[in-house]
Amino acid sequence: MGKTNRRGGLGAIAELVKWKLSLAVAFSSVTGYFLYSGRAGSELFAVAGGVLLLAAGAAALNQYTERKSDALMERTMGRPLPAGIMNPMTALSISGALLTSGTLLLSATGLVPMLLGIANVILYNAVYTGLKRITTFAIVPGAVVGAVPPFIGYTAAGGAMTDTVILLFALFMFLWQIPHFWILLLRYGHEYQKAGIKTLYGAMDNRQIGRLVFLWVTASSLLLWVLTGMFMPLKAPAGLAMLGLNVTFIILFYRIIFKGKEAEGLKSAFILMNTFTLLIMLILIAIS
Repeated sequence: MGKTNRRGGLGAIAELVKWKLSLAVAFSSVTGYFLYSGRAGSELFAVAGGVLLLAAGAAALNQYTERKSDALMERTMGRPLPAGIMNPMTALSISGALLTSGTLLLSATGLVPMLLGIANVILYNAVYTGLKRITTFAIVPGAVVGAVPPFIGYTAAGGAMTDTVILLFALFMFLWQIPHFWILLLRYGHEYQKAGIKTLYGAMDNRQIGRLVFLWVTASSLLLWVLTGMFMPLKAPAGLAMLGLNVTFIILFYRIIFKGKEAEGLKSAFILMNTFTLLIMLILIAIS
C-alpha cells in the first residue's frame, strides 16, 4: 500500500506546485541574472517572481495531466489529486492563475524572457510529458527544461543567449537534470514500468544504473570545471573552491551510490546533488 497524503489546504497546494523545486528553478534564473548584471537590479524581483509562478503553475498542470498515472505509483499516489484531497478542476484553476500571473510578471522584464518562460512551460507539459510513454529519450527535453530558467534571468538583465558564460551554466543545469531521474529508477523503476513510462529499467539492472549515474555526474562535474577554467577564467580562490567542491562531491557521491543502503542512499544522493548545485550557484553569484 502507498502512503496517503492527508494534508489539505495550504499543504496540498504547496505539494501541488512542488514549492521546493519551484524555488530552486527560480533561484537558477536569479543566478543567470547575476551572471550578467553582477548586482541586484530593478528587474530581479520580476525575474524571480515570474519564474517561480511559472514553475509552480507548470508543476500543478503536470500533476493534473498525470493524475491517473500518479495513482499507479507508490511514490506519487499520495499527491493531492490521486489521493482525492483536491478536485482536478481546482488544481487546473490554480495552475491557470499561476501561469497567467507568472507570464504577466515576466513580461515586465522584456519580450525574450517572457517567451522563454512560455516556451519552457510548453516544453515541460506538452513535449516532455507526452514523450514519457513513448521513449526513454524523453529525459532530454526534460533536462532542457531545467536549462532554460538561467537564460530567462540572463536575458532579463540584458545579456545575449549566445554569451559563453550563460551557455556554460545552462549546460551544467542540463547535464545535472538527467541523473536525477536515473537515481529514482534505483528504487522506483518497477513503478514507472507499471505506469507505462519508458525508462532504462529492465534494460539495465540497478548496479548498472548506479554505475551510469556515477560516471555521468563525475564526467559532467569535471568537464564543466575544465570548461569554466578555459572559457570563463575565475579568480584563484573561486577556482580552487570549485575544484575542491567537485572532488568532495565525487567522493561523497561514490560512497552514497555504492556503499550506502538503497533507501537511504536515494534520499542522500538527491540531497547531495541539490546541495552541490546550490553551492555552485552561490559561488557564481558571489564572483559575478
